[in-house]
Amino acid sequence: MGNRLRHLWLDNRKYFFAACLLFFGGALIGYFQAPLVEEMVDQMMGQLKEIAERIKDNGGGPLAVFWMIFSNNVFSALMMMALGILFAFFPIIGMLTNGVLLGFIFFKYSAVGVSPWVIFSAGILPHGIFELPAILFAAGVGIRLGVLTLRSVGVLIQPQKLARLKNDWYDTLKQFPVAVLTVVVLLFVAAIVESTITPTILKETVGQQLQQVNLLK
Repeated sequence: MGNRLRHLWLDNRKYFFAACLLFFGGALIGYFQAPLVEEMVDQMMGQLKEIAERIKDNGGGPLAVFWMIFSNNVFSALMMMALGILFAFFPIIGMLTNGVLLGFIFFKYSAVGVSPWVIFSAGILPHGIFELPAILFAAGVGIRLGVLTLRSVGVLIQPQKLARLKNDWYDTLKQFPVAVLTVVVLLFVAAIVESTITPTILKETVGQQLQQVNLLK
């Protein structure tokens, strides 16, 4: 299994780094161009509010929070992976919009004197060390599928590349189940941490300051 994971990483790492660049670029846009993206972020926040309401309807306990976080993250990750085959459109948009959301949140907290680095360290890093790599890797796999789709179109012009393209498709699809399992396991651990440990850390570090900003309104 370790050898499979090693090859999975080596074969997908450049697409993972591409997803990182998209996410980081989106975060910069969200932070430095906050007024321009505020309407879009408000719509995304509305979706998060709906998730929060569903958690309350299910009792609001740690188990309900865990399941809502886990199921939503897995659905989003798998959609980016599978729908990446449509010329990588969905993973690219997914990484950009999620980056914009994060950058905008950092901007809002900065505006009331809360350090973005504190928010990142206390509110994102505990579960983010599992969640962010999983989401970025899922997007990377989706981008890889999109690149293969583009190459499949290009092979109509350069048929001599068909043999190599077939091998690359075979390798990618062969690795896909392991990639899915890896992402799901990482998101499972992330959801446990996010539903139990992260809220406690946030409350103990910047609990009072966070009450100054209600981003879900």
